[in-house]
Amino acid sequence: QLQKPVRAASMKLFCAAVVALLALTSAQSVSKYDVVWNNLIKEVNGFYTNTMPIGNGGLAANVLGGDAYNGTITVLLAHTAAWNEAGELSKLAFVDLHFEPNPFNAGIFFEMRMDVARATVVLLLGGQSNTSYALKAEIYADATADFVVVDINAPSGKTYTATITLRRVREQQITSNPPFNCDSYTVSPDVVVPRQSLPTNTLAVYHRNNVTNFVNNTLEDLNLFGARNVTPDLILNRMFVTAVYAPGFTATADDTLVGRVLGDPIQITIAAGVNVGPDATGLLRDTASRASKGAPSRTAHDAWWQQFWARSYIDLSEPVVARQYALQRMIVGMQARTPFPIKFNGMLFTAQRAPNVDGRDWGGLNWWQNLRSPYYSLLNSGDADLLLPMLENFNSHVPLGRARSKIYFGTDGLSFPEYTHPVVGTTHTNSYGCGRAGKTYPPIGYSTDPWNHYNLQGALDLSLFVLDHYSHTDDAASLTQLLPMVDLITLFYANRWSQRDTKGKIVMFPSQALETWQCPNYPPDPAVCVTNDAPTIAGLRSVLPRLIALPHTLTTADQRARWASLLSIVPDLPLGVKGNTTVLRPCEKCPPSTSNVENPEMYSTHPYRLFGVGRDGLQLARDSFSHIMYPSDEGWNQVCLDAAMLGLAARAQALVTVRAHTAPAPMYRFPVFMPHLQDYEPSADHLGIFSAGLMYMLVQELDDQNTVLLLPAWPCAWDVRFRVHVLHGAVIEGSLLGGKLNYTVTPPSVTHVTPSACQQVDAATASALRAEAVRNNLAARRRAKVCKLGVCREE
Repeated sequence: QLQKPVRAASMKLFCAAVVALLALTSAQSVSKYDVVWNNLIKEVNGFYTNTMPIGNGGLAANVLGGDAYNGTITVLLAHTAAWNEAGELSKLAFVDLHFEPNPFNAGIFFEMRMDVARATVVLLLGGQSNTSYALKAEIYADATADFVVVDINAPSGKTYTATITLRRVREQQITSNPPFNCDSYTVSPDVVVPRQSLPTNTLAVYHRNNVTNFVNNTLEDLNLFGARNVTPDLILNRMFVTAVYAPGFTATADDTLVGRVLGDPIQITIAAGVNVGPDATGLLRDTASRASKGAPSRTAHDAWWQQFWARSYIDLSEPVVARQYALQRMIVGMQARTPFPIKFNGMLFTAQRAPNVDGRDWGGLNWWQNLRSPYYSLLNSGDADLLLPMLENFNSHVPLGRARSKIYFGTDGLSFPEYTHPVVGTTHTNSYGCGRAGKTYPPIGYSTDPWNHYNLQGALDLSLFVLDHYSHTDDAASLTQLLPMVDLITLFYANRWSQRDTKGKIVMFPSQALETWQCPNYPPDPAVCVTNDAPTIAGLRSVLPRLIALPHTLTTADQRARWASLLSIVPDLPLGVKGNTTVLRPCEKCPPSTSNVENPEMYSTHPYRLFGVGRDGLQLARDSFSHIMYPSDEGWNQVCLDAAMLGLAARAQALVTVRAHTAPAPMYRFPVFMPHLQDYEPSADHLGIFSAGLMYMLVQELDDQNTVLLLPAWPCAWDVRFRVHVLHGAVIEGSLLGGKLNYTVTPPSVTHVTPSACQQVDAATASALRAEAVRNNLAARRRAKVCKLGVCREE
């Protein structure tokens, strides 16, 4: 008994040594993905073009280098929890650092580097080279606490006067009309705190939602005011504070600190705080106090990012693909550690000039179609800790969602609308229909928005994320917390439709197949409305067996009986014939026209994984894939995911490569700040889907068989070294070099790994498929359809 703790301690030391060695190796390997600029390009009007990101999973910032030639560096701060009176995500503040004399007086050398291993932006100003510079600034968001840290060093020994200015984002009161909202709201100006009330050498600015009816108005507009008692108002009295501390500096104004850089390093600490509550002074006091005490040691920050890079990697011989994968994983790590999902439309990294600092298309809500994209690859990359906060966010909205089901449909259960506000859990009021408060026709459960009023299958996709999280982590505590949400989602579908066909199966009418095959107007007309949409059928056929198969210690006999009963009445996937080939259809009965560019029939391949390599029906799915109506693959399109899941290495390689080579948005320079496409720049979707596609080419899982497929869609031309996480906490580490596969599984006994042979793709085929992918994307952009009520016109 006395030896057990010693062995445990020895094992901990051994594991720590292994992790440290892996961390050192990974830090060295990811440094090749550093983004380095040795000049500044012209700023696009209205934007900060020369910007790089930093973040700790909640607090984030753009480091703006556009004025560096004038001796100024700016930090634009953001936080996942900073929501204003209009329910819109807001920036915190600007922090300007200006140096006199201009460091470029001592030479013209310039370097702005994204240090990927440490998630740090490094600027070298003036001098002659990267070893002989006039001034150095290292800027990072501390991974362990809500601080942005600016370390300044002037190794030449020259004295600089540094002026720090804390600038408000909102300098005056404005009236905000949030997108897709029926009401307008007053957004108050930010408040600069008098320096006399702050600790020495400290500045502070805050925003507080003292007056707003956003939550009450939204619930009333949606005919959900009866759910007010289960919907806490987390917009009213929300407050976010930014405080800046610089030791040895003097506050010369309420927004200005002045000090000297004498050659010794100095550290400027920027603290952020967010809360909701009646105490306005407490958060201000605490944030300013934290700032004045300085940031934590750099060691813990570096250690967090070292373990992040050590736990997973895909390092392949195609350098652009490898770089984009690493950078995309980095920016997910920078903003996915708090219970607010990544904003698909700009993330935390929009960098816009006044007066549009907080602007973004599509507003404050998240579309499930878009939100999910960066999360698909996270379990395999070992980042389950970045997925769980998103699941917890939806779980926090269960009380409102359950009340909505009872109020709208008179039944128990839970559904989530396609558009969901991450703080409140409500949908767009305009999409529901303005002016409907208190009216009963159309029925209050009907949304006038044809794009998504019957598109509720995203809750099944969410449920699969929950089940996948458990199958990867064996985290029974998290599943116990989240399983009631999933159970209620299945209950909603058990109660949603009462009609049955001659076989006793559910008749899913009215319905719609995503946004592409719609059901306009009320009452629904079977001639122009969907019956039995494929995504909902696939989702139920995927989720229910997984639920039934859970350990009986985590479920009840009553639950398993209900799930089995529902599964027995789920209709079959709709089939049709194209030419002489049997194919999957988007719906059993589809309207005569389409309104978007999705391929709903392929949801049975992804995300629901009924078909794929190692599963029955692979040829049916491949035949269906070869006949899809919309082959474009950018933004939230998921054609590359289907190709990978179906083991089509050549096509998956081409689509992933084209995504990786997409240039950043025209107003940005950072390589993974993707263009608008269907969202808003920098878009989160495009490289989120890319990362999942690359991962599925490398590894897939047959959950019901406890089997992992290695290299199911991998081209032999791509050498790769990898470390990925699979079922039940197992890790596969290995390489494919010159077509020769070597790998190990740790621990070796928890799951079965089935390697596939890599697939030969000749250069001519690869080139032709890439060219075809580009043509398909350009054709889709030219179409750019604007569709209303199923009628599309060319834009």
